[in-house]
Parts: sequence; structure tokens; C-alpha cells
Amino acid sequence: MATADPPPFLGQCPPQPPLELGTRKDICFHHPGYHTYNLLLTLPRVDMDSTAAVDATPAYGVHHRTALLACQIIASNAFNNSRFAVDREGRQPVQVPLDGVLTDSQYYFIVDSSNLYPIVPSFQDWQFPHDHMPEFWPPATTSSTTTCGITKTNFAIDGAYLIPQRERTWYEDNEMSRYGVGLSDIDNTVNILPLRKDIHYCFDNRWFVIVPEITKIETRSATPSIQYITHIISRDAAGIWPIYHNTLVESLHNSSCAYLFARFAWAILFRVKSFVIKGCPRYVIRIHKDEEGNIEYKAEHCTGMMLSSKYSGGGSQAAIPKKRKLGSVANDEENPIESSGEDSDISIEEMDGLWDVMDG
Repeated sequence: MATADPPPFLGQCPPQPPLELGTRKDICFHHPGYHTYNLLLTLPRVDMDSTAAVDATPAYGVHHRTALLACQIIASNAFNNSRFAVDREGRQPVQVPLDGVLTDSQYYFIVDSSNLYPIVPSFQDWQFPHDHMPEFWPPATTSSTTTCGITKTNFAIDGAYLIPQRERTWYEDNEMSRYGVGLSDIDNTVNILPLRKDIHYCFDNRWFVIVPEITKIETRSATPSIQYITHIISRDAAGIWPIYHNTLVESLHNSSCAYLFARFAWAILFRVKSFVIKGCPRYVIRIHKDEEGNIEYKAEHCTGMMLSSKYSGGGSQAAIPKKRKLGSVANDEENPIESSGEDSDISIEEMDGLWDVMDG
């Protein structure tokens, strides 16, 4: 008796997440001291405005406080005398609450003391605000574990550096060891966050940052509280935005808040590169060291040619350091603390032909 052929095997593709984030126009933040080429920063529309009418088309924008802090850091930690306005003169201040969502297409970042305020051109030129970090940047309330702080999985885990390994000089210049536990250098455990390898890749490519926000995420209590959550800052992250934006971050060391703040600055200051190397004169704050190692941060007017030379690529002051060759990568076994830090990330991803830029 003949038998019927078995049905063919049908492979299944995983469902693809919606990519509408990639089609939304970023929100633009302008410097009022320049009449042309004054686009200081752009951020994607990742947050839904909850104040819109129920039957209205959802409006997307960016969390006000997060965007404001980004611009304040760029303006050399102008935390106490700055705000957003819808006009260059600052006469029409933004009325959206700090924990609300900005939805207009553009804003001006106003520093009350000066129209032509200086900006920080790179992370290496940024001075950590030891004694005046914003009050809303709290200590972490979760305890460090070995599971991924974002996906909560316990496989394929890397130790992600909050302040990247390649920023050792900045770490030492800013005396960040005071916030560590155990080891005083950049390898101390407070500076390490366990992340699954794919999330680590996104983190190191500055697709998202970790920020405190008032949230109702279900943890031990449904009462709104300040929690550290993910915040996507790049449209390159369109594929992970529906799942990993505004996700509670766990496995944080309870002393990691200063390193989280520095990491936020590291990611944001990368995004000011286009403004810095536009080819126009800029008023910037740069780090200077004398022969004895004394440090001074100086505000100075720089030509467009000088800024392009210093910050367009290569060198210790570059906004984008040149990509290192595989032959220069250190032996992974010399750094057992993390399996995929600056050196091991570059090594693994270059062998796969995937790593585009950067740090660990």
C-alpha cells in the first residue's frame, strides 16, 4: 500500500519588529549663538506623548529632561541656568514639564548667561561634575548580578564597561577612581554591567543610554519611582526600539551612578561631532595639559579648519577615534574581568567583519 509523501518542512522566520522609528524625523536642538549651521544635536522620536487625546494619532517625541541634560552636558555642565525655547532669543520658553515629551520639530537650547556659550567638542574635553551632579541622578537601587541587566537572560553574557576601557586617560584625568570599589582603576567592578552580547554591541555603538526616569514599571511596588531605564538615542536602533526602549535596567552596582552619568556624556558628546567639524568657527572648551601634567579647561575660539583637523578622526582628541587594526588588539586573556570589552569587542567583531566603530 502506497503512503503519501510527508509534507515539506517549512522554515519559519521570526517576526520582524516595526521599523517606523527609522522613518520619523529627528528632533533638532539648535545653538542660538550661530545664525547658520547651528544644529547642535538631534535625537530620535522614541517617546509617545501621553497627553494627546485618546482618539488622536499618537504623537512621538523625546523625554524633556533627558534631552535637556544632553544639551547641558554639551554646554559644559550648564545644569542651573539653561532651558529650551522655541525661539532664538529665548523669549518663548518651552512649557512642557520636565517629565513630559517634546514633540516640536526644533528647539533652541538657551544658556541664560550668554548667547554664544562655549560647547564641549569631545568626551576627552569634558570635565566630570564631581560636586554638582544633578540631584535627580540617584544611586542605583538594584544589586549587581551576573544576569544581563536589560534582557534578564543568563547566557552569552559580557561584562560591559560603563566608562569604556579606551577612556583610561580621561578616567585618570578626572579622578574617577573615587567612585570605585576594590580596584581603583577603570577595571573596578562598579564600572561593569553584565549585558548579553547583542545588547552589549548596541550599547557600545551608542544606540542607547541608561538614564533615570520616573516610571511605573512593575518591580517590588507599583508606586511611581525613579528607576534607571534604557533610552534609545539613535535611529539605527529601530529594530530594538519596540522592545528595549524604556526597559528597566537591573544588575547595576549600587555605587555606579557616577559611571552611568559619565557613560551618558560619552554617548551624547559623540553626537555633537557634526556641529564641531562643520568647517565653521566655534567657541569651545578644550582640555590643556602642561609638561607637569597639570590640567586646565580653557574656553577658546577655534577656526573650522583647526576643529576639523583635531576632531574629524584620529588622535586622542578625536570625536571618532580611528579604527584600530586587528594586529594591535591586546590578548583577551590579559583582561579576565570582561569577555567583550574594548579590546575583545574589537577582536571578535573585526574577525566577523561586523564591527563598525568602537569602544568597549
